[in-house]
Formats: sequence, structure tokens, C-alpha cells
Amino acid sequence: MTAAVQSLLALAAQPAERIEARAAWVRATCAALRQAQRDMDAICDAAINRLSDEAFERLCAAEQAKVDAIRAPIDDVIERDLWPRHLYFGVI
Repeated sequence: MTAAVQSLLALAAQPAERIEARAAWVRATCAALRQAQRDMDAICDAAINRLSDEAFERLCAAEQAKVDAIRAPIDDVIERDLWPRHLYFGVI
């Protein structure tokens, strides 16, 4: 096989690799989101009877902020097709 043919075959494989990189990021980020939500639920459930209403609200707001921080890049992809920087590939 000539170098030119090998080069063309390598270029043809790149889109699939890029798609897989983005899919892997989505899977990992969604898993982190699910875990953060489970953690928030457990923390808030454990605190509901031991904290004042005000302290409980502050705790839940802080935990929700952690969930929201993970969710934000997912929303960027869904709403604006804006991916994390490492998932852009410079080929034009």
C-alpha cells in the first residue's frame, strides 16, 4: 500500500474517532452528573432532620450548585452545539 493510500485511509478514520471522543465525553459527563445528583440526594436526606430550615436550604443550594456545574457543559452541547475545547479538531 502506498503512503498516499495509507494517508487517505487514516483521514477517513478520523471522523469516527472524533465522534467516539465526543461520545465518550458525553458518557463520562452524564455518569458524573448522575453521581453528583445521587450524592446531593444522600447529603440532603441525611441533613434534613438535623439542620435548621435556613442551614438546610444553604446546604441544598451548595449541593445543587455542584450538580449545575456538571450540567452546564452538557447544556452548552445540547442548546448551542458548544463542546469542551479538547473535543474540537482542527481540520478544514
